[in-house]
Amino acid sequence: MNSTKNHIAIIIGNGKSREEINLESLVGQGAIFGCNALYRDFDGYDYLVAIDERMINEITVTEKRITGQTIFPPEQERYEETTGRRNNAGMVAMREAIKQGHTMLYCLGFDFILEGQDSISNVYKDSKNYEPHTQSNIEDNYNRIKYLEWFSDQYPDVKFVFVIPDNIKTKPIDSPNIIGLTISKFLEKINN
Repeated sequence: MNSTKNHIAIIIGNGKSREEINLESLVGQGAIFGCNALYRDFDGYDYLVAIDERMINEITVTEKRITGQTIFPPEQERYEETTGRRNNAGMVAMREAIKQGHTMLYCLGFDFILEGQDSISNVYKDSKNYEPHTQSNIEDNYNRIKYLEWFSDQYPDVKFVFVIPDNIKTKPIDSPNIIGLTISKFLEKINN
């Protein structure tokens, strides 16, 4: 990436599509905001965001050293402004990045924008705090996309770049500042 690294934030969600990326290669490319259980297998994040009480508890009592700053927003900031539905840590991480002045957000592992069954994948599926009753379903994705469109419209000067697998289609998203970038193109960009 280039000299605008101070404006770049990398938001790491936990969809399986992010498994194609060596997360260590992202260190130094911009501020890294990780979500939830990311700390279990990657410690190169600058910020770790969680909104679920069980996940927050896991993070606060873990014996594993937390390397970045934790962000646990107050309860009232854990819900979508438009619907009152429970938000997700990825969207909260985007908001935190924007609050800090980042205007280019690379979003990895946000599989709810993908077509098909892969859209509900999660790296930590069936592990502690990721039991079946906590997992999203395909119907949730429609609402997540609608909220993402509304959210991005609130920040027209921010570019939201969703890093997606090379051969998987995305659901239609209606927002002028949301774009897709294939994983191969993203890797070329960060390696230059």
